Amino acid sequence: MLKLWHYYLFQNKLYLIKDREQGFTLIELLLSLAISSILFLSFYSILKFTTNTCKIGEEIDELMLNGQYAIEYIKKEIRQAEKIISIEQIEGLNEKYPNNIGFVIMRHSPEKEYNYSTYYLKNNKIYRIAINKSDANLPRFSDFSGHNILAEHVVSIGDSNINFKTKTVDLQFIFKGVLGEEIVFKTKTFIRCPIIY
Repeated sequence: MLKLWHYYLFQNKLYLIKDREQGFTLIELLLSLAISSILFLSFYSILKFTTNTCKIGEEIDELMLNGQYAIEYIKKEIRQAEKIISIEQIEGLNEKYPNNIGFVIMRHSPEKEYNYSTYYLKNNKIYRIAINKSDANLPRFSDFSGHNILAEHVVSIGDSNINFKTKTVDLQFIFKGVLGEEIVFKTKTFIRCPIIY
């Protein structure tokens, strides 16, 4: 009986060894491919989500920096102004640059120069144009030059305006990135200098 039992165990081991030598079955192969493809797709979607999140974060940072810089730069010029002049006072300037902020900032430097500057929107960029004059007479629109880019990715400055009676300037810039993120910057600044309108 013991010999029969050894013989039975020995035959089963040979049978199992023969089964292992044949390799994977089709079901095992398909199952392993399915599991590995599910894992691969999961890792790929996590990687794609992470890279998209990083891109959106970088774009928002870029828009925030552009917007804060533009708002603070214009507010600084308004605070340092000797006079704020309505854009209609300079003949032809509103027609040449129709998408403007509505006013011209005049500053007087120690070198006895008068600096006039204003801002307008073109091709999704805020430009600053300026002129330096030696006299206090208002410049002509054709004298303005030096188009410097103040900010990029700007969709609108439409709600920016000046209220000459309350002596306040409302600035509102809308920035939009390539990925579709939109940020609105609003501020109100009080004018401390004389106003010509």
